[in-house]
Amino acid sequence: MKATHDTVLEAGSVKARLAKVYAEALLAAAQRQNAVDATGEELSHFVSDVLDAAPEIESFLASPVIGKKAKSTTLDNALPGRVSDILRGLFTVLTRNGRLNLLRGIAAVYRQLLDARAGRVPVKITSAVELSDSQRSALASTLSEILKQQPVLKVKVDPDLLGGLVVQVGDRVIDTSIRTRLLTLRTRLLETPK
Repeated sequence: MKATHDTVLEAGSVKARLAKVYAEALLAAAQRQNAVDATGEELSHFVSDVLDAAPEIESFLASPVIGKKAKSTTLDNALPGRVSDILRGLFTVLTRNGRLNLLRGIAAVYRQLLDARAGRVPVKITSAVELSDSQRSALASTLSEILKQQPVLKVKVDPDLLGGLVVQVGDRVIDTSIRTRLLTLRTRLLETPK
């Protein structure tokens, strides 16, 4: 299965904790150079333009079989002029510590750190049909009032819902889908004594 840019590391796992440490260090380095947002964009673009586009590169970087020297040489030849000094420094540290497999996790945590700093909160929306721009705007406005933060909507379409929405903010889920309502009704009907 191909990983995606939004790969979520299992909370509390060693990889998640390590990704957070590296993301926080990257953020600190970016703050010193006033490049917080630029670094986040650059890292996101690296994940989407390189790792997503060429899974063999990600496999090469993450492989425990390929030595640090080979990875370092490859990165040294590939990166000059293509990435900032901050990102090149991150790659160097990750290579030295055998942690290049954390790149996706670091990008995800870095984005979370930026969102938290800006008062943004990621919200996953699952809808039975594609939402119009006005529906997205109205939903974002309503969520902003409820959450007292700026929602960053990630909308996915799932026709199996039949209608309604499933809204997930962190570990809170609001399910107003017709499918869930029908399943609830079915359960109640089956539980009713005859």
